[in-house]
Amino acid sequence: MDTKQIKENLKSGDISKIKDALYYLFDNKTYDDEIVALVVSLVTSDDKGVQSLAIDCLANLPEEFRGEASKHLVPLIGSPNIEYRNIVSDILTKYDDVCYEHLKKFLLDPDADFRQFALDIWGAIGSKKDWETVRYLLNDNNRNVVVSAIMALGNIKVPDVVDDLIKKYEEDDEYKPFVLNAVAKIGGEKAKKLISEALSNESDQLLQLAAIDSLAYIDGDEEFFDYLMSKLPTVPKQIQPYFLKGLCHLGKKYCETKVIPENLRQIAREALKEEDIEIRQAALNALGNVYQSLDLDYLIIELFRFNPENVDLIFTNVLHNSPPEVLSEFLEKIAFQKDNGELFSSLLEFVFREWDALKEPVKLVLMESILSLSDELPESVQNDFYDFFVYRDAELFKNVFENLLKSSKFVNREKLEEIGLRYELF
Repeated sequence: MDTKQIKENLKSGDISKIKDALYYLFDNKTYDDEIVALVVSLVTSDDKGVQSLAIDCLANLPEEFRGEASKHLVPLIGSPNIEYRNIVSDILTKYDDVCYEHLKKFLLDPDADFRQFALDIWGAIGSKKDWETVRYLLNDNNRNVVVSAIMALGNIKVPDVVDDLIKKYEEDDEYKPFVLNAVAKIGGEKAKKLISEALSNESDQLLQLAAIDSLAYIDGDEEFFDYLMSKLPTVPKQIQPYFLKGLCHLGKKYCETKVIPENLRQIAREALKEEDIEIRQAALNALGNVYQSLDLDYLIIELFRFNPENVDLIFTNVLHNSPPEVLSEFLEKIAFQKDNGELFSSLLEFVFREWDALKEPVKLVLMESILSLSDELPESVQNDFYDFFVYRDAELFKNVFENLLKSSKFVNREKLEEIGLRYELF
């Protein structure tokens, strides 16, 4: 299809021909300025199929035609139809700062809605081109425009505006959460100071949450991380799980090497009850690699959510890093949970993979615990464990069985003897 035929089809008013031309354009990128303008005009088509194809063509437009497309797309910011405005926003953000010359006039448009929408697009693009215009709009007489300017400056990340943003923070409570987000993205010592002061001095919980959320963006160092960790017990209890999540966003590398101080460990345990998986992941990170008895009930709550990543992490830490007595208590607690079969099956899969890397005291605890808890486990799961133990280390399993048979007061002796006969352990 040549350019003449493409133009005729796009102008025809025939939906089938228009779609044929758009499909061809998407595959072959056969554009000139007139074709670009025609495709842009179809963004407002009443036919959703045509509209969708036109959007796809423009979103994948060759770079050399994006300036021309911007010229025709940007005026749709002034459309009363919010759908068209959102479509324009989605396309222009893919064009980066190519669209700026056409977008700029809307940044200074008399209509506040247009200024705000243009700022939102420019903020999403995050280009530093002519950032002074965005800073100028911090003093706009429309509060929504000011908020959009604050957010845009955060995405543009020019350190020179931090002082201006802090002034907006001090000027009006409405701007505070947006400023915290923006300065965190820009970073630097002034940003860390503002966030620290918000956590220490602001009593409004929503604002404290905004400060905590901003930690996901700031580039903190170890000293700042330690300072914030010391602040954890000072925030309201209901805020603490979110603070813990923010800390782990800030310092994943520190969370991996620093265990939460003993006096704060209960905060991490309680956070494992939360529905937010990121909070629970932060709580697991905070508890570190070595578990204590007091951790186990909370860890079991998480295990029964069956999140594969967290199940694997907990099993790794219990079997590889924690004391054998913690493992013994862990297995007993799981055994007395309702519907424990699936969890023990997951444990068997883990043990199957990790057996060679497990230390002998851990193997002994596993074998002894599974034998001792035989009354509490589904028979099929028990048999799978016993089959595995005999297959991987029959001699060790036999020794554990014999010692348990001689000394145990707590197992079902009849059941134990039955197991011994089945696997020829006598």
